[in-house]
Amino acid sequence: MPSFADSLTTTKNMQLRKYWTKKAIWGISRGELGTWFLYNFFWGSLFFLVLIIAYEIPDLKKQTVVVGFDIAIKMLLTIPSWFLVFRVWKNKPLSFLISFHLIYMILFGLAWVYSFGYGIRAIEFKRPPFVFHEMMVDFYISVVFYSLQFAIFHAYHYLQRTKRQLKREQELKDLAYQSEIKALKAQIEPHFLFNTLNSISASVPPSLEKTRVLIAQLADTFRYALKVSERQMVTLEEELEFVKTWLALEHHRFGERLTVEYDIEPSVLCVQVPPMILQPLIENALNHGISPLVKGGTVSVTCRQTEAFVHITISDSGVGYDGNIDDLLQKGIGLKSTAERIDRLFNEKLEIKRNVQGLRVMFRIPVS
Repeated sequence: MPSFADSLTTTKNMQLRKYWTKKAIWGISRGELGTWFLYNFFWGSLFFLVLIIAYEIPDLKKQTVVVGFDIAIKMLLTIPSWFLVFRVWKNKPLSFLISFHLIYMILFGLAWVYSFGYGIRAIEFKRPPFVFHEMMVDFYISVVFYSLQFAIFHAYHYLQRTKRQLKREQELKDLAYQSEIKALKAQIEPHFLFNTLNSISASVPPSLEKTRVLIAQLADTFRYALKVSERQMVTLEEELEFVKTWLALEHHRFGERLTVEYDIEPSVLCVQVPPMILQPLIENALNHGISPLVKGGTVSVTCRQTEAFVHITISDSGVGYDGNIDDLLQKGIGLKSTAERIDRLFNEKLEIKRNVQGLRVMFRIPVS
C-alpha cells in the first residue's frame, strides 16, 4: 500500500506534468517553449564565452547586449520556418520539407550575418561591418545553429507522432475488442429478435399494412446493425441505404415536420467508411435540432469529394445552440464517440459550425 509521502509525491508530479504540458501558444506546450528558450540560452552562453576569450571584451554590459541581440535575431528568424514546417505544411512529404530547409537555411544565415554585421560589428566593435572570412565563419555558425535546431525539432516531432500513433493503435485495439464483445453479445440469440418481429408482422391484419411496413423496416435496421458489427468498414452506399431506411421510420414519428435532403456525388458511394458513422450525427440533429420546433425542419446529408478526401456534412435547420460550440463534443455521447472514432481511424477532426439556422457537423475521410 503506497504511503502518504508517495501519494503526495505522485500528486506533485502530476501537477507539474499538467503545468508543463499545458498549451501556451500556437499549440506549443509550456515545456516545449521552455526547452526552446533553454536551447537558445545554451548557444547564447557559448557565444558569451567566445566574446570573453576571442574578443577580450571586458564590459559585461556590452557583452550582454551583443549576446542578447544575437539570440533575438536567431529566435525571430526561426519562427517563420517553424510555423510553415510544423503548422502550414505539416502534411507535406519529407522531400518537400528538406528542399525548403536548404533554401531557408541559406536565407537564415545571410539574414543573421547582415543584421549582426550592421547591428553589432559596426556599432559595438568599432570596426568595418563586413570582413569576408569573418562573414563566412559567421554564416557557417548560423547554418549549424539552424540545422541542429531543426534536427531536434523534427526528431521531437517524429517522436511525438510515433507516440500518438502507438496510442491510437492501442485505442483501436481496445475499441475492436469492445466491439467484438458487443458483437458476441448481440449474436447470442439474434434469431429470437427477427422471429419475434416476423411473428408480430404476421399477426398484423391486412388493413394495417403501414404497420407491417414499419416492422419490416425496423427489422432491416436491426439486421444491418448486426451485420456490420463484424466489419471494420462498409461502403458509403451501404451506410446511406441504412440511414434512409432508419429515417423512413423517423418520418412516421415526425410526419410532415421532417424533411430530409440528400446531396451525394455518385463517385463517393464506393468509399469505405466506418459502419454506423452517420446515424448518431443525424439522430443528434433530429432530437436536439428539429424535435423542439413545432413546425419541424430540414436535415441535409451532403457527401462530396475534394482532391484526396470525401467531405461529409450533416446540417439541420433546427434550434441551434447558444453556448460554446466546442462544448457540444463533450456533452453529447453520440457526437463525442463519433469524434473519437474519426480521430482514431483517420486522424481527422469532427467540426461543428453554426448555420443561419441550426448547426452543421462536418468531417472528412481520406480516399484510399
